Amino acid sequence: MYAASEASDADDLAEVMASIDELLAVIGLGREAIDLEGLTRKTGIPARRVLQLLDGARPVSPPSTEGEQEVFVERLRFLRDTRLAPGGKKYTQDEIAAGTGISHGQVGYMLKGERTPKLLVAAKLERFFNVTPGFFTASEYQLLLRALAPIRDELTYVAFLRGKGITQIAMRSSTAADESSTIAKELRSALAAALTQQPGRDEEGDADVRELAEQLSSLPTRSRRRVMRVLRDVLGLVPTADDDHEGPAGRAQTSR
Repeated sequence: MYAASEASDADDLAEVMASIDELLAVIGLGREAIDLEGLTRKTGIPARRVLQLLDGARPVSPPSTEGEQEVFVERLRFLRDTRLAPGGKKYTQDEIAAGTGISHGQVGYMLKGERTPKLLVAAKLERFFNVTPGFFTASEYQLLLRALAPIRDELTYVAFLRGKGITQIAMRSSTAADESSTIAKELRSALAAALTQQPGRDEEGDADVRELAEQLSSLPTRSRRRVMRVLRDVLGLVPTADDDHEGPAGRAQTSR
């Protein structure tokens, strides 16, 4: 069961990377545009291992109980080293205990690798360090898939805004751009080029805006709403009431 699941996750990762590689080629970038340090921060996976996984490294064998505990300790220590307290220092064991409702002694045992927490305790630690649910239990493939999703989305929007190959690119859910990433800079550049024209004074710019509007209107409703949320978020515009719901089910969405 484990081997099949890991192999499936590896296949999914390979598919996402193929999509990202295609998008990068469309807009004239290479893999060097991907922020490896950012991926490491989000996943806790060392940059060298991230590169191996992006290049197609496959699962070998299921982890033992000892292996699972080692992974948990590594990720907990990583979070403590990288998610610092407001003063810029590591959280003390007392601060972690107070913020999670876990005893000081249990925090110490976990940091030393002498105790593997139950799922409820792991969830409290995830909330405390503000990482995605399942951070301690997800496989490397699953963590990378989550971290790569916004990169694929950003690249999709860049390609869309530049009018390159969008008909072959599936629109997916939106994620706000990381201010420091190369891809985010490309996104902002494309947004500026597409949306800061002056209709009526610049015929070429006016045509670009019309083309963008036509491309937006041709998208399925759900995809159009997702793109518009990203545009409004980047431009600092106030979302409309229609953007607070997605699809016929009307599931509430929170604009970033």
